[in-house]
Amino acid sequence: MGVKLLPAVDRIAVAWRNGGGITREIFVHPGGADDFRWRLSIADVVVDGPFSAFPGYRRVITVLTGAGMRLTVDGVGHDVGPLEPFEFDGGAQTTCTLPGGPISDLNLIVRAGDRGAVRVVDVTGPLTVTGPAAIVVVRGSATVDGHPVHTPDAALVDRATDTALHPHGTTTMALIDLP
Repeated sequence: MGVKLLPAVDRIAVAWRNGGGITREIFVHPGGADDFRWRLSIADVVVDGPFSAFPGYRRVITVLTGAGMRLTVDGVGHDVGPLEPFEFDGGAQTTCTLPGGPISDLNLIVRAGDRGAVRVVDVTGPLTVTGPAAIVVVRGSATVDGHPVHTPDAALVDRATDTALHPHGTTTMALIDLP
């Protein structure tokens, strides 16, 4: 596969497990499986409420737009600011409040014990990304593997593949390490 471009316009809205909202899947592996190994998506969160439970998984959530949110995970409060990845147990009882109003967030969900991490970086010059990884444009635009990408497009970089990322000016990117 090498590099697979994942344009935002191609994303399909999927109802949350708890029915409380909608997420747009960027990619799920394996595709079409309820028992996936990992999933990457972007959700619009417009009201306070519970998170869907994903027992047996870890979650890394990153606020992309908006002022942030307060997550209560198994009774412990955490303020999650913009562009600050926050990891927690996917099976934990989790609720969200939005003190600054609606947000959108990037969600990485991986099986417990599998590798998976999110870094948000401002890229000002060429960058090599080595797979297995995903790239999500948070702000700005760039070329990935010679193809243009814009906010919030993404790309999937296959295992043992290197790809060149060239920002157009300063571009904020989420770099996701995948299992």
